[in-house]
Amino acid sequence: MSLPEKKNCLKLREFTLSLFSLTLFLIFFCTQINPVYGAVNGAAIEEENENRIIIGFFSDHDLSDATVRFEEPHENVSLVFTLSSGKETLKSETFHLVSVKKDQEISKVFFWELEEDFGKDRDSYTAQLFVKEGNQILETQKTSFSYRNPHLSNLKVVDFSADSEKASFLIDLVSSANLRLVQMPEPGIVDFDLKLLSGKDIIYSESLKNVPVTDAYYKTINWPLLLEKDRSYTALLKVHSHSPELTTAYMSEFWAEEKVEILDSDINVDEYGASVTVTGRSQAPFNGIVRVVLTPEEGDVRVFEETADILTAGKEDTVGIIWQGVPRGDYNVKIDVVNLDGEILDSHETVLRVFEPVAELNPPEETPALSSQAATGILLCVAVFLGRKKRGKKD
Repeated sequence: MSLPEKKNCLKLREFTLSLFSLTLFLIFFCTQINPVYGAVNGAAIEEENENRIIIGFFSDHDLSDATVRFEEPHENVSLVFTLSSGKETLKSETFHLVSVKKDQEISKVFFWELEEDFGKDRDSYTAQLFVKEGNQILETQKTSFSYRNPHLSNLKVVDFSADSEKASFLIDLVSSANLRLVQMPEPGIVDFDLKLLSGKDIIYSESLKNVPVTDAYYKTINWPLLLEKDRSYTALLKVHSHSPELTTAYMSEFWAEEKVEILDSDINVDEYGASVTVTGRSQAPFNGIVRVVLTPEEGDVRVFEETADILTAGKEDTVGIIWQGVPRGDYNVKIDVVNLDGEILDSHETVLRVFEPVAELNPPEETPALSSQAATGILLCVAVFLGRKKRGKKD
């Protein structure tokens, strides 16, 4: 090989080596810059989400539920809910918030109150929320849905109910089945959002996030606030499935009423008196009496009453009553818990045999010695009765 040919070969080798080195450098540089680019994008998205006012918006055929949070104070603020189908606006409602403070969070629920059969022939609806300051729109968001609520694919809300004491719900897994194969139900991750409304006002809310449902899941949530007797309330449960991303809503309406229960296992009736334990079953406070009626086989019916404590859900009161002037004999005993309106909220029946009558509290004045003995006897009866009551509580 001649010398010029050798030089050309060396130059070609150097060029190839340089090109390979440059290619490696570019690959390394690109792998380093991609994560930085992704981080910048992620930061931008996160910053955008932080600046959002509407942080939650849900709607179906029955209601619309929205949560907004203001990063800065504003004046003359209003929330406008609209429902439309095609180009036709069906409903519109405005909530005037007036002024809002920095970092203030507000939730509102609006019921569309459409006729039951209205719009079944329509393909879809669009609900939209406007956050306004005066006439200026600060932010808006909309969602579309059909007449029928969507169904969770692998989960089923078996029951949701609410009363004056609590709200409870049962959710279960759903098996997918066909003619050839029955698959085991797949577990799911669910968020629960419970709200209690009085009219249009949300008076209580509670959320459960990332709840694993691997089998039937039952939950009871007691109301931690007092309710007004004879007032209507609405409990709203939103269930959000993570996979697929789907939210459904369920409602339960009830009237708040006084509810108490006589604990059958904590009743003591003997010849000296009665001890009755009553527990509250409602957040509408109970105010009333415990009445004990003794009905003999022959003779006059005797009625004894004692005022009970004011009771709410989970609270108990033990009421003691001492017989006075009850003759020897057998009696049918009826125990009633009665509110101030005269309504009997709970009852219990039993029988009683009196061997020795308890002396009258006020015996005749002409026998002072007998009066002293009677008073002593009554005090002894009270002591024995209270001793039995305390022993019963310890047991």
